[in-house]
Formats: sequence, C-alpha cells, structure tokens
Amino acid sequence: METKFPRELSKGLIFDWLCRLGDQYQTSFVVCDPHYKNNQLVYVNDKFSQLSGYSREESLGKDCRFLQGIDTNEFASNDIKQQLAKGTPIHTELLNYRKDGTPFWNELVIQPIRDDQGTLLYYIGHQIDVTRRKQTEALFDVQQEIYQGIEKGYALNVLLQKVCDVAESFFQQQTKCAIQLLNTNDRLLITAARSLPESYNKVVHGIKIGLNVGSCGTSAFLKKPVIVTNIETDPLWVDYKQNALAHGLRACWSIPILTQENKVVGTIATYFTKPNKPREVDIEFMQRLAPLISLAVKYSDHQEEVLQLAYIDADTGIPNRHYFINELKDLLAEGEPGFVAMIESSEFAHIGDVYGRAAGDDLIKQMSNRMQRICKLGDVIARFASPTLVIASLIPSTEIERFTNDMMSIVNDPFLLGEDEVFVTMKIGVTPFHGKSIDSEELIRFADTAISDAKKRAGNALSFFTVDQDEETKRKLSIANHLTHALQKNEFDVHVQPKVDLQTGKIFSFEALSRWSSPELGQVPPDVFIQAAENSGRIRTLDQITLVKVLKWLQKRKKLGKQLLPVAINISTDHFFHPHFVADLRKAVKDYDIEAKYLRIEITESIGLVDFELAKTIFEQLKLAGFESSIDDFGMGFSSLSYLQQLPVSEIKIDRSFISNIDSGGTLAIVRTIVQLATNLHMESIAEGIETAEQLSILRAIGCKCGQGFYFYKPMPFDEMDKILDKQEQ
Repeated sequence: METKFPRELSKGLIFDWLCRLGDQYQTSFVVCDPHYKNNQLVYVNDKFSQLSGYSREESLGKDCRFLQGIDTNEFASNDIKQQLAKGTPIHTELLNYRKDGTPFWNELVIQPIRDDQGTLLYYIGHQIDVTRRKQTEALFDVQQEIYQGIEKGYALNVLLQKVCDVAESFFQQQTKCAIQLLNTNDRLLITAARSLPESYNKVVHGIKIGLNVGSCGTSAFLKKPVIVTNIETDPLWVDYKQNALAHGLRACWSIPILTQENKVVGTIATYFTKPNKPREVDIEFMQRLAPLISLAVKYSDHQEEVLQLAYIDADTGIPNRHYFINELKDLLAEGEPGFVAMIESSEFAHIGDVYGRAAGDDLIKQMSNRMQRICKLGDVIARFASPTLVIASLIPSTEIERFTNDMMSIVNDPFLLGEDEVFVTMKIGVTPFHGKSIDSEELIRFADTAISDAKKRAGNALSFFTVDQDEETKRKLSIANHLTHALQKNEFDVHVQPKVDLQTGKIFSFEALSRWSSPELGQVPPDVFIQAAENSGRIRTLDQITLVKVLKWLQKRKKLGKQLLPVAINISTDHFFHPHFVADLRKAVKDYDIEAKYLRIEITESIGLVDFELAKTIFEQLKLAGFESSIDDFGMGFSSLSYLQQLPVSEIKIDRSFISNIDSGGTLAIVRTIVQLATNLHMESIAEGIETAEQLSILRAIGCKCGQGFYFYKPMPFDEMDKILDKQEQ
C-alpha cells in the first residue's frame, strides 16, 4: 500500500523522518526524489554503501539506475522506469553491479510516498542481495539442462560450456571460466573454455598435473582448491605465467572436481583480467559447481554405456531395433515424406547352417556397409531382427523408386564369407509415408507385411505397401465413435494375468487388463482402443472402469474370506497427472473396504519426460497412502535411468520386446543389466511376455525372480482366476 502523510507535515520534515528511518534499517535503504531528473538519489544508508561498494558521497545525486550494467535485463529496467513514471509500487529482481564490477542479484522494492492530497513526494527503495538464491536456482536449471541434454545425445563439452556460462554470469565482466577433465595419463584436457583465447587453450591442453603446475595442475594434484590472486607473482605459475599474461590473464582460482570416492575428475577454473581475491561466497559457489560437473561426467559416461548396450547390436555393432524405433519417431516429427524398408537375404538361414552364426552376422554387416554407401546423411539403418535390416529415409515420393533400385543393386557383387565369395538374393518390403500421417509402429508393420509379400516370389524381389489414408482415418473415427457408446453401455471387461515366482510358479500378484468386446466391431485390440481413448480424452474414464471392477473383485473375495493378492492397474499419463488422482484412489479403496497395499499403480517410464518433479511428488503421495508403484515397459526409453533411482517405486517391468529376443547376446546383456539395476535399487524386476521354457531358463539363470506371460497363464476373467486361486490355496 502507498504511504500518505498529512498535509501539515512539510516535505522537508518528511524527508528528515525518512532519513532517520533509513539510518535504523538493517538492510539497504534509499530515497529518490521524483522532482529531479531520473529520480536521482537524495539519501542512502550505510547498508546501501556496503551492498554497492559506493560511498554515500559517490551515490547521492546519481540516477537511480547507476548500479545497472551490461547484462542487466533491459526489458526489466524499462519496466521499472515506466512504473516509476506511473507512481506505482514495484517489487522485482534485477542484476546490478557493485563498484568493483562484481554482479549481484538485487531484490528491489520501491514504494511511492504521497501526501494527503495524493502528491508524489518521494520514492523509498529497499534492496536485498539475493545472489545466493539465484545461484541455487541457476545450478538447478543447468543441472536439469545437462541431464536432459545428455539423454538427447548432446556432446558433453557443449553441456559443460553451459556450466562455464553460468559461472561467468556471477563474476566480474570479462571473467573467463574453463573446465578441464583428467584423462588416464593424468593430463588435463580442455573440455569447455569458450571465453578463453583459443591460442591459450592450445598451450595448456594436455598439461600433466603436479606441484607448481599453475592453478589447475596443482589443484588436481593436491585435490584441493588453489587460489592464485596474482599470476605474475605467484610461484605456482613461474613456468606458465608468460603465456597467461600474454593473453591478459592476471588471476586464476581453481577448484578440483572430485568423485564421491575422492578421485579427481578434473578442475573448474575462473580467470580474471586483473589480480583478484575471492570472497567467501565466490569460493562457495565454485565448490557447488564442482559436484554438478562430476555427476554430469559420471552420468554421461554411464549413459553412453547404456546407450551402447541398449541401442547397438552386440554381434555386428549396427544400431538395433530399439534405436531405429526412436529415430523413426524423430524422422516422422519432421513432417516430410519418406519411406521405411525392410531388407533380408533369402540365404541368411542357409549361410548360418553352413558357415556358422558368425558368418550370418558378417553378412549383415557387409550388407549394412553397402547400404550406407548409397544412403544420405540423416538416413537410419538398423538391424531389426536377426536376418533383417531396416532403413528409414526422408525422401520425396518421386525419388523412392530410384533409391530402392540402388538398394537392390548391393547384391550384384558377391559377399566374402571366410575365404568364399557368396552371391545372395534380396527381398525388400517398402512402405512410403508422409510426415505425421501414421505412427512408427504402423509403418514397421506395413513394411513387414510388404517384405512377407516379397518373400513369396523367387529371386530378387521388391514389394510396396500402399496406405489408403482416407480409409484409415475413417476407421479410427469409427472406433472413437463406438468407444463413446461402449463406455456408456459398460461394454468393457477386465481380465487379470498372474505374476508368478519364476522358481515355484506360484502366483503372487496380478496385472489388470481392459478388454472390449463390441457388438458392432467384435473384439477390439487393447492397443487400438487405448490409443483411441487417449486421443479422445476418455482414457481416465476407462482407467476408472478398470479400477472399480478390480476393487469389486477384491471386495467379493474378501467377503468370502478368500486370499487377496495385489492387483496392478495400468494408469495413463493424463490420469496420473490429474489433480485429484491420489485423492480419488484413496476414496475408492475406502469405499470398497480394500487396503491400499492390494493395489499397485503401473506407469510407463516415459512419465518422467512429461513433468518429472510433479511425477516424483505424486509417487511419494501414493507411497504415503500405502499404494505401491511399478514402472511398466522398462527399457523402451533410455531416459529412465536418469530418474529411476529418485522415484519411490517397488517394481520395474522389463518390456516384452527384450524377453522375446533374449537369446540374442546384446539383448541378454540388457536384461541382465536391468535385473541387476533393480536389485541394486531394492526393487523387484518382472519379466513380461515369457512364452517359452528357454526364456524362463535364461531368466532364472540371470537372477530374475518374477515374471508373467503365456508360458504360465494368459489373461483371464475373474471367475476363471478364482478357480485357479482356490486350487493354489489348497
């Protein structure tokens, strides 16, 4: 609120009163007179001088914007000016500069002082240094940006440069920040140092750490901060100062980057163009940056290993189907025409029988190498299945025929297998696309259908799959329309599929699965109606129907005095983030008199990409309410490892695509890694889609204790499951 004074008080008396008030303030306090040009300062207290570095004499009479500098937000500054012109109160944050050029974040409150007639007399201003808080916010933001960038595959040096940029923003102008990482030969390699002269970086790149090796070499060697306030006179720089001084560098503070095991990762250094002594807040800030860099390097290394494991076929070094699916989604998002093609050699199986499995892998590698020679930059090639390569390319539809002819030509020359030259025949299935008109799974299915058609013909064969987009759109619209009526008429049912102990086969919990039997459409596949429900905004209603049916089943068993086992319910992303999700869930179990422990909430791992912090909060609320949570389809998105350890979930479900291909060396390594990861995080790993005794045997051997799949039980209605449970209880 604006402060007013009675008219009988003169402006001079009011000013005297404000000055007395300011003298007693324990924070910065100033008075501006709007009758002077640019609202010049007419009073500042001692705290203002301590904050700004300017004496009272240096400050009085100055334009009230004199603390602003080169990086002050011009928009915010102009906004303050406009608000002052209107005579309205102001509360904002602004980057200001002390007398020595050091930036600080200023939380600024400006209050107009008027007399009883509404005449503006003065402005009073309060300033608080909120640099520490802004540093914390900046650290959090850059940490999120680094982790997200690593997940997207950005180069580590580009991401660490962001750390340097943040550091420089909190020091004097012309401060230069550098991050050097230590290699296995104890040499520091410049990783991020955009502000430093390139000629200087070339000289110091690769310097071996040790005593008296400048600030960074010494800091890394001693594993402690080394603060050199004057390079010209400091003995640590005797052998290196000539180069530094030649580039205008006069001071260097270096902080070691250490792991939790006290192992040196590298150093972060700040260079100044004049001798400079750090304040306590400066060292504290640099020391807070160091662990962030250490975690980023560790995370980047781990992510690179995981990506190598999860997205590269171990037998050939070619990207695998999981990599291809992710890349295809990115290609489709560009909205350009192109095609997906599957390629196989008719002789692949025979070559494996005659020359051994390694020869088949070698054939795939040679085929991939030849394909890469005809592909353009940006095309995606992967090993989709043991005998199959898959290619995706953005290309005008008029160019597809030429491209596929080039693809077919790769078998004109023989392949070298061992010491033998072998000719093979090629089968290619192609499906064109245009932008976002179809999803990636459908494209892959169409290409697979096309190659199946090509396999029916002898010799080299090429088959195209054409999509009638109008008919496809009508089909989806028809399903969406029927879905609305189906929800109203309660056409949906719930089946449950047991999760079992892989050693004993004993059922210990279930997964609830929605089923739709439509009088008009027949049995509609779950992936079809769930997608329709998501697209139409009705997925929450469908989730709630499943929840109620499960609770009724549990309630019935409870009333009959029968054993209750936990049931997992798949919850959509939209439903999970609904503001009343947890409250509704608690009310539902209370209404049906079922303990929360008998419900498990299954969420796909992509939940963290939507809003990780909110997702984490909801998971914690679920845990407090007694509900356990599960991450479904684990492994289909590599972002999960960055946040899994932070979520209070008790179970991760290994995606069925890994289990179906578990006999492959690379896939087996992925599954083993996931099982070990779950164990280390004190979580249960559940293998989905177990269909054969061989898969079961492999899973047992690698320590996976739980699973589900047709090998044990198919999804079935509640009454059938009751009979099975009755037998198990006997």
